Amino acid sequence: MNFKQLEAFYWLSQIQNYRQTAERLGLTQPAVSARIQSLETDLGKVLIDRDAPGFRLTDQGMEVAEFALQFLNLRETMNARLLDKQKLRLSLGLAGMIAITWGPVLRQRMAAAHPEILLDIYSGSDLQLRRFIDAGTLDLAFTASGSRVPGADFTTRFTVGWVARPDVIAGRALPMSRAALRDLPLVLYPKTSPLFNPVAEYIDEMHSQPAPRHYGNALATICEMVRQGYGASALSLAALEADLARGDLVEIAVAEAIAPLDVACTHVNRARRTQVNLVLSMAREVCEQWCAEHPRYTSFLARPEG
Repeated sequence: MNFKQLEAFYWLSQIQNYRQTAERLGLTQPAVSARIQSLETDLGKVLIDRDAPGFRLTDQGMEVAEFALQFLNLRETMNARLLDKQKLRLSLGLAGMIAITWGPVLRQRMAAAHPEILLDIYSGSDLQLRRFIDAGTLDLAFTASGSRVPGADFTTRFTVGWVARPDVIAGRALPMSRAALRDLPLVLYPKTSPLFNPVAEYIDEMHSQPAPRHYGNALATICEMVRQGYGASALSLAALEADLARGDLVEIAVAEAIAPLDVACTHVNRARRTQVNLVLSMAREVCEQWCAEHPRYTSFLARPEG
């Protein structure tokens, strides 16, 4: 098994077309087929269901596709670090709420104070960032799940609340119960997302769905859907602070509050301890300042070690 086989298989699993995969890799279609077949021979597994009416991976094929992605990420990270001899690159993973709150300030401060360090930012869900961590892509990560890294003694706490356009809740009695919220059109994360269950359990979503349910796969998408009036959603309110201040959106008074969202540093690359600690120290400073300037929906929590 070699990298070229894995590369061909990964892109085929994404594009699901031999000809287009060949064009993507600058190969002929027979060359792509040969690499896939040789990979199956080396692994002793059938990766593509050739009896299916369309392109379909076998169960083993789906597993190999995930590993192939990790190999591609590792190669990209290695090449970036080896080819740039003038600057040091660090890969920073940020949960969506960090990326749109104090993340931009951190990036600017690092560029000004440490121009020799290039920060590559990866923003996504905890599940997505965990895959990058497992693949060895990230040097530092801030997520809402996982154990806090020793030495990272601070947390950003985001207030979570129900929010909607005023017309979505017009005429509704406040504060709203869980049952009343369930009667609203809602904007949710997909059912396959780990962020779906906490909200679904809060409103007992499995009980009934009397109104439309809409789904967005990213924080920014859900925020925009709420702005467009698709429905109400439970979100970290800092993401919509400006909309709430203008009155374009309203926080819905509810009978039972939702637990806040805590985001902390859950991964560091110990092999690059010196550079990582520079970023972590500045992140602490930036986070504390941001929360002091935006106290309504964010809090800075300092926790002693131990």
